Order: sequence, then C-alpha cells, then structure tokens
Amino acid sequence: MSQIAVRLSAKELSQLDSAVRAGGFRSRAEAVRAGIELLVAGAREDRIARAYAHAYSDTPLTEDETQMLDAAAELAGELSH
Repeated sequence: MSQIAVRLSAKELSQLDSAVRAGGFRSRAEAVRAGIELLVAGAREDRIARAYAHAYSDTPLTEDETQMLDAAAELAGELSH
C-alpha cells in the first residue's frame, strides 16, 4: 500500500476526527479511504449518467415511451401524496 502526505487545516482535521468518531472508522486513514471510495463512486455514476444522456439524445424516445414515462411520473406524484 502506498502512502501520501496531505495537508489539512485545523478545521478540516477536526472534521476528519469527528467523522472518525461518528462513523465508526478505526483511523483517520480508514476514513480518508472511505471518502475516496465515495468520490470515485460518484464520479463513476456521473460518467454513466452522462453516457445514458448522450445515448438517449442520439436515440430520442418514441411517442409511446414518452407517454409511458409521463404516466409513471403522474402515478409517482399521486403515490407520494
């Protein structure tokens, strides 16, 4: 495993220590690794969402698909009330 040096402000270090205590992490390093995993996962989800958006812009929805999505959105709205 590689090691890196990171400079944190006093506030950032305090927040990290609070996250360690609150999040059940065994160490600062474990909390930082968990944060990196979240960052990487979020970036991956963003890439996937952009790829879907690009693919759908190349192949627009049919009228039937649009009506089905509108009906699903309406039903979801009714169920949330």
